[in-house]
Amino acid sequence: MNTIYNPIDKETAHRAHSGTSFSPERRGEQEIQGHKEIFEDLQKDLGDFFTQDHADKLHSLYTDYLHSHANVMSTMITGPARFPTARNCKRSEWADNKRNAISEYCRNLKKWKEKADKREAVAAAGGELAVKKAELKNSLQFHEDMKQLNKSIKSSLKKGEITRDDIDSFKVLFPSLGNDAVERACRNDDWYGYGFPSFSLTNSNARIKGMRARVAELEKREAAKESGVEAEEVDIPGGIVSFDRASNRINIKHDEKPSREIIQIIKSNGFRWSRNYGTWTRQWTDNAMYSIKRIVPELRALATSEV
Repeated sequence: MNTIYNPIDKETAHRAHSGTSFSPERRGEQEIQGHKEIFEDLQKDLGDFFTQDHADKLHSLYTDYLHSHANVMSTMITGPARFPTARNCKRSEWADNKRNAISEYCRNLKKWKEKADKREAVAAAGGELAVKKAELKNSLQFHEDMKQLNKSIKSSLKKGEITRDDIDSFKVLFPSLGNDAVERACRNDDWYGYGFPSFSLTNSNARIKGMRARVAELEKREAAKESGVEAEEVDIPGGIVSFDRASNRINIKHDEKPSREIIQIIKSNGFRWSRNYGTWTRQWTDNAMYSIKRIVPELRALATSEV
């Protein structure tokens, strides 16, 4: 998809520094060039993910910043007599916030691109369940190889010492550990001696336990999808709360954008806007259920009071 570059308006850019620079035209040209460089960097880094909507949003944020900076003044330009210091400080802070919003938006675009790439990689590998099963299999093999290497090291030490031939054979027998890990395990560490220390095996067991729990959860979700279990719903003023067992999430969706007061209530209870789901969403946990029991009456009472 070809994203079209829309340059910053020259008059807007020049006016932005009319109160802070003796050369507002030169500073304005620098701002125009700065916007172009950000656009080109994003286009290079994000590729097709960087759409025209993103470019237009970047243009809008940059224009807002320039409009805001046009209200900032400097005593070097206006003179010190009756200079509104406090007011100018506020305007300067507002302009800085607008500038920071540009940087934050660029960072978010890169984060969204990373998440999209990760979703594509997971989908290409057969889905999250397949990926987690493969990770669990690898972790089990790694854990077993650690135990077997420790036994082999003890056996070699009983014969006298660990030779270079022993180390080379260990690398062939236990490839999942990696050559560097095998080399370290065959050295006599001042603190832990030879082999993998006990805490490494304990930590490995803990990771495997977490992976098994995750795989079991994903299998339960897949079973729910295959059985055709639909999300349960609860009506709220202007929308619904859905309990999606298949994705293990609680979603809040409105027919139209809710007021700031409603958004604040939802956000204060741990829900976040999801661009993927198009809803306010949160993982389905006991705490999330407690929050919903508090949110629903609160939203209904708010709707009643507004009538």
